Amino acid sequence: MTSLPSGSPVPRRSLTRRFLATLAAAALALGLTAPLAATAATTPTPSPSAGAAAPTLTAAPAGNGILRAGETLAVLTTLTNSGGATVSATSVSLSIGATPLADDAALTRWLSGDASGVTLQQVATGNLDATAPAAQTSVSFTVQGTDPALLGRGAGVYPVLAQTGGGASLQAPTVVVVPADGASTPLAVVVPITAAPRTGGLLTADELADLTAVDGALSAQLDAVDGSVATLAVDPAIPAAIRVLGSSAPPTAVAWLKRLLALPNDRFALQFGDADLSAQIRAGVTTPLTPTSLQSYMTASDFTQPVSGVTTPSPSASTAPGQPSFPDLTALLDIGSADQNVFWPATGSVDGAVVSALGSLGSDAAPTRILVASSNLAGGAATATAAVGGVATPAYDAEVSRALTAAAAENDTARRGAALAAASGHLAFARTGADDRPVLAVLDRGTDRSRVSLRATLGALASAPGYTPSTFAAIASAPLTDVSLAEATPDAVRAADVAELLTDEDTIDRFATILDQPELLTGRERAEILQVLNVAWTGDAARTAVAAHRSATQTTLDSVGILSSDFRLVSSSAPLRPWVRNDLPWPISVVLRAQPDDVRLRVQADTPIDAQASANTRAEVPVEARIANGEVNVSMQLYSPTGEVIGARQDVQVEVRAEWESIGLIVFIVLVAVFLGIGVLRTVSRRRRARGAEAHVSTPGDAEQVGQD
Repeated sequence: MTSLPSGSPVPRRSLTRRFLATLAAAALALGLTAPLAATAATTPTPSPSAGAAAPTLTAAPAGNGILRAGETLAVLTTLTNSGGATVSATSVSLSIGATPLADDAALTRWLSGDASGVTLQQVATGNLDATAPAAQTSVSFTVQGTDPALLGRGAGVYPVLAQTGGGASLQAPTVVVVPADGASTPLAVVVPITAAPRTGGLLTADELADLTAVDGALSAQLDAVDGSVATLAVDPAIPAAIRVLGSSAPPTAVAWLKRLLALPNDRFALQFGDADLSAQIRAGVTTPLTPTSLQSYMTASDFTQPVSGVTTPSPSASTAPGQPSFPDLTALLDIGSADQNVFWPATGSVDGAVVSALGSLGSDAAPTRILVASSNLAGGAATATAAVGGVATPAYDAEVSRALTAAAAENDTARRGAALAAASGHLAFARTGADDRPVLAVLDRGTDRSRVSLRATLGALASAPGYTPSTFAAIASAPLTDVSLAEATPDAVRAADVAELLTDEDTIDRFATILDQPELLTGRERAEILQVLNVAWTGDAARTAVAAHRSATQTTLDSVGILSSDFRLVSSSAPLRPWVRNDLPWPISVVLRAQPDDVRLRVQADTPIDAQASANTRAEVPVEARIANGEVNVSMQLYSPTGEVIGARQDVQVEVRAEWESIGLIVFIVLVAVFLGIGVLRTVSRRRRARGAEAHVSTPGDAEQVGQD
């Protein structure tokens, strides 16, 4: 790469030389100080036609956009073709603003494509080769520090524009920062340690194995913060998911947890599942929801031996040999030494009600601190020492944080570099206030961050000119500055979701009284609700997650019921024998209450039943018929031992034939009597006939004897 006088053309080079130059520029763009990262905003002109992806142009200054006096300006410009047709070769130019941008708002407008009021000076030109579909083509620009266009520039944030020639011009606005001298400003950054949003209460063993593998997302997060002074915002659901597995936890997950606990970084706990605080408060929740029990996720055989450094048995746990020793809820949720009463609501969601509700949870020893975006304030400079109504509300710079978050999520080197340049520009303006006013930034929630992107982003912050790395606790302990909140737009739909979920939870609480340990069901329900309220669930995805959970809750409520069919009673007493269906993985205790609609049938009112887990259990309900016939409707309903209605009512028809038994006995007796009578008559008749025959035989002999005489 060679420097050229301002405005002079760049001679066309051979393909090999252009390729080598591109590689060299890419190496330079990867960071003269630290790895780069970020997403660049590009403005395609004209707008793409419907259904076709337009090519985009990205400009990434080297060194995170920092240009000190006398240094070479190096910019890597990349054309990305996301369409289905080849983009023809084109010329491209690089220009720089004659004067610095006025303020943070002007920087935001420039990066969004608004060039009004900006005067540019062309400093270099080059060529981009034809770009095939799904491919990229790059050209590197270098302008020596001795170039008249760069000499004598004062401190400030200067607009830079890469632009293709021809009718279908593509533009890539970016900036370079000429740093100012002066005292260093404390700069703290908060990095979330979170997993992707989910509807299940806890991560599974398989999910943990993937996330904590060498190339897993959770491993990448710890790799990035290791060695930095970043403050960690940890979702306690992640350590809990590892600990509930006991001895069956994946080895990589156990190692990850030990590593997390060993990191020296300051930290605080997010809500379980990173649940949306503002939505809860707007739904009428006075104290943010917390887990109640995670016992249902633990298996006894996994806790006969403690896992060193991971599980800590409850002080009241049994220590008998071979008996499980379960950790209590506090031990499951432990994230190490952490600041208390620190809350991080979703960006832009904080209003006076949220501050008031959360502020009341603090104490003299651990006062409440609520992270608020600067865009959530009603004017005034963003400051990490802000307070609203006496409640500490450290305000993180929204523009800096947005650029850093984009950089951390970007795996493309050019786009990552552009986003880091934007962050450098916003940081330069954040420092224009009092030198001792600390600045706070955050990497907002996200799970699509590579190890390289995260480390590049944190590296850019650590080397930001004019700043000294600090911690959230250090800058938040400074004297407070009163600020006012802007009017936040409440998410009424989200608040309604919370209300519906809590109504369902009340129903589950009553339903769970059929268990010897109701917390097996209620604890799981609370954990899943908190996960569904994760701040990462937004828009249609949030609606889908809530609907899926409510459907699953209804399935749980329908998991216990009665199975029966119509019955014919042919004796004065006999039992009804319905089945009690239990689809839950735990045994239950219920009461079957039966009530006939006719006095012809007497039914035992309440029949206690102990039903087995995941099985149908036969019940026997004694029934007694009175002397009458007909059909009787018997209504059967299950209740918990505390009287809560369980499942749906079942009606059966009982056909009563109460006199059949008596009639049958009478008929039997009559038949026996008839048969006995017939038998007696036949016997008497046979005897008479026998005597008559004997008399007939003896009569002729006597007559003959008389005649002879």
